Amino acid sequence: MKNKKKEKQDGFFKEILSQLGGYILIEIVWNIIWNIILFIPRMVIRLIKSIW
Repeated sequence: MKNKKKEKQDGFFKEILSQLGGYILIEIVWNIIWNIILFIPRMVIRLIKSIW
């Protein structure tokens, strides 16, 4: 008899949670990048307002 090892597949909910975790991580990183991009123009506008 040959011993065949069955590969365990992740459960349905485990797979959904892992994908959801990936999406949440991407959203957090995107939000941080977007806030950094918007921070620079806001600071420039505040600087111009404070000078005048």
